[in-house]
Amino acid sequence: MRRMLILLLLSGSVLSVGAVEFPHGGPVIDMHIHAFALDVPPGTAACPGDEGVSNPPIDPREAFDLSRLAACTHPMRAPASDAALRDETLATLRKHGVRRAMTEGAPERVAEWRRAAPDLILPGVGFGKRKDPGIDELRRLHAAGQLAVLGEAYIQYRGLRPDDPRYEPYFALAEELDVPVGIHLGEGPPATSRFPGHESYRASMGSPFLLEEVLRKHPKLRIYVMHYGSPLVDEMIAMMFAHPNLYVDVSCNNWSFPRAQFDAALKRMVDAGFSQRILFGTDQLYWPEAIGEAISAIEEAPYLNPAQKRDILYNNAARFLRLNQQEIAADHAMPPAGASVAER
Repeated sequence: MRRMLILLLLSGSVLSVGAVEFPHGGPVIDMHIHAFALDVPPGTAACPGDEGVSNPPIDPREAFDLSRLAACTHPMRAPASDAALRDETLATLRKHGVRRAMTEGAPERVAEWRRAAPDLILPGVGFGKRKDPGIDELRRLHAAGQLAVLGEAYIQYRGLRPDDPRYEPYFALAEELDVPVGIHLGEGPPATSRFPGHESYRASMGSPFLLEEVLRKHPKLRIYVMHYGSPLVDEMIAMMFAHPNLYVDVSCNNWSFPRAQFDAALKRMVDAGFSQRILFGTDQLYWPEAIGEAISAIEEAPYLNPAQKRDILYNNAARFLRLNQQEIAADHAMPPAGASVAER
């Protein structure tokens, strides 16, 4: 009987346990959340869904004006403080039935978020920044339970290739410890070359093909490409076909890009047969409302059947993270007291 229940849960046939219904037909795993300080002014706007990133012409003689890229009818607004960003993000994750969220940021801030939601936060540690954690520090964090995913890898933002020798020790460590890696390949913020702090970013360093030597050298590495190498979808498909340990996530593109562009990319990967290698993520940054927008992009996709939606929202990540049957059953069961998943 117990085995039958677990099989039903895995298939998505059971939508509720203990009279609690999940708002999206089952639990959700978010593979891309950030525990950031509020590094933008409170109230800073971002445009969701069909009003996502616009690319108006910019006269190179004019000063860069971010507000021109966030002019929309129904903008999302950044919270008022660091604490509000944390609390609103955690509350929104719970509201949408997210049971696990890979959360990257400064280790001390991720630990703070984890203390506020120990059942929810999977700690991530990034690298490829201007100042990276050392290998010994990563070993210490892993031993202390503070490293579940090595990522986000920001190598493209440094204008460097994933197979740059300086990052080889990080991939080797992840393979040794059997820790998944999440790496950014794809677009950055709009007008990235003019965006403050991102002057080193190179679009050419976002090619999925640049990851091939890393995968060949580390065949046991679990790795997922954040943003699926957008917009180089055919290159990403070729890489997934060749390397079965390679997954992608759909974060940020699913809420901040024009829906038609996102749908075309996701459908292309699904039509190519990779619906079970696509992970859900949000990359909410400073806008907790992005979580609901990102889920809606999956739920409203007319080319996905119910099983594919469940795979993307939960099942694929459960497999990628190697959750056991007890953990999967717990994710489908009653949420912690005071953390209803049915509230909208």
